[in-house]
Amino acid sequence: MISVTDISAPDYGVNMGAIHLTQKIIDEFCSHAEQDYPHECCGFILGNFNGDESISQEYLPAANTKEENRERRFLIDPLAYQKAEDEADERELSVISVVHSHPDHPDKPSDFDRDHAWPGFSYIIISVQNGKAVSYRSWQLNEDRKYFIEENIKLKKEENENVE
Repeated sequence: MISVTDISAPDYGVNMGAIHLTQKIIDEFCSHAEQDYPHECCGFILGNFNGDESISQEYLPAANTKEENRERRFLIDPLAYQKAEDEADERELSVISVVHSHPDHPDKPSDFDRDHAWPGFSYIIISVQNGKAVSYRSWQLNEDRKYFIEENIKLKKEENENVE
């Protein structure tokens, strides 16, 4: 189910309906969020776009380089972003998601998140309560940047899992 937060609009203008994540990637970003608690963690998910969905391949943690208020804000060094894009290009992948945590807050985007997000990416937000990742959700900023739309998360089988 896709839901809209803040402002309801029948034609929200995004093309992606779901992000497919492996359990390994989920475990990695949740572990990263717990390790960086009480500060916000951040990272990227590399993968492919397939129509209105994105398919994950790998989680790349990034350092939160914010010097102040790291409990409520994150900053990714532009060179770290460029490195993630370069690694994705080398493997014929794309950066499909920016991941960050909300220590002791819900897994919903803040106004600050909206002001700094870009349409076209998935934004996975992890709620970490008392050092434990308790929930995560994925969001997309609509094209006019006025609100986020919740994105479906689908569990994807690991590529090395045997199918019987």
